[in-house]
Amino acid sequence: MSLLPKQNFRFNREIPLPEGLINGQALGAVSGMKFGLSNMGRSGCEVIAIYNSLLLHRRPVPFLEIARYMERFRVFFGFWGANFLFLGHCLKHYGLRSKRVRAPQKVMDALMNRKTVVYVYWVKKRFRSSVHTVVLQMSRDDLCVYNAYNQCGNVLHIQAENYLCNRKMIFGYIIEQESEKI
Repeated sequence: MSLLPKQNFRFNREIPLPEGLINGQALGAVSGMKFGLSNMGRSGCEVIAIYNSLLLHRRPVPFLEIARYMERFRVFFGFWGANFLFLGHCLKHYGLRSKRVRAPQKVMDALMNRKTVVYVYWVKKRFRSSVHTVVLQMSRDDLCVYNAYNQCGNVLHIQAENYLCNRKMIFGYIIEQESEKI
């Protein structure tokens, strides 16, 4: 492990760890944790998505451990978060198998079949804006979006079609089933 992840780990150990799901990455103590040369409030949505996915599948892993592991996948020293091409690998590392898809209809089908989806999309214009990563699950009548955006401190409940149609999807990682714990 290089010097920066070690320094970040030592710094992050002093911050109170979250209990339960994380929503609103710019809110609370987690926002001040370091990731690369940035912080979780600005660049931690991928780490939060992996953490929330594991909790939703009853496979809790300390947030600090996930952040430390995902430092190896940071982009541009962490200013652009973690590389979303490796999210499936991160899920597998912690015992969840997933399938990466690019079609919004496949994401919708998976949600209707009560599967969890780690969803990566462009915030504004393709290739000219930042990306955001959230976790999606269907409840009885609506879509639950975990860590919907920086200042939303609770789970966002919205109609699934509206949410998926209004976002320019990059990838969806459909969590298929649990795999052997590594």
